[in-house]
Amino acid sequence: MFSRVASGLLGCCRWLLVGRGRLWFLLSAMVWLPACGYHFPGSVERVESRWQNARLQIVGPGATEQPQLAFVLRDRLQARLGFEGVADGQGSGVTLKINLGLMERQLVTEDRTGRANLFRLTIRAKPVAEGGEGLPKYPLVHGTASYYEPFISTSVQATQKRAETEATEQLADTLVAVLSASF
Repeated sequence: MFSRVASGLLGCCRWLLVGRGRLWFLLSAMVWLPACGYHFPGSVERVESRWQNARLQIVGPGATEQPQLAFVLRDRLQARLGFEGVADGQGSGVTLKINLGLMERQLVTEDRTGRANLFRLTIRAKPVAEGGEGLPKYPLVHGTASYYEPFISTSVQATQKRAETEATEQLADTLVAVLSASF
């Protein structure tokens, strides 16, 4: 009976020591990795402070044709890049214009009866920074989403709206990556 209890205690202590070793390793990694410049994904700090005092404008035919998507794009960019606008007394004068193109709908496949059922939505944007010296030039970026169009007419609009939102969010993610990159 005593040997059984002793072996159980030894096993528990061994597990605790190994567990503490793992814990110390993880804690030290969490301290040393950021000290070396590594940033954990999903950190809440702002990506770039260079856009903090800049103005953001969404312009172009896509912004006038679909103002809801332009609003979603503006909201995502403001939240993730820290656009706060120019405060009084701060003459930054930098304006980031996002030239938003029209959403393009392209047929990808059709079924054997000839009915179209898979579409791809693509939205393109060209960011242009104005009002400062030495501002980088940015490439044309796009967001895409594919969706099946159901044969039930009541759910076609809802499916297309979800695809539009997905393409816009993908465009916002790509814009954040491009605009926060160091050139």
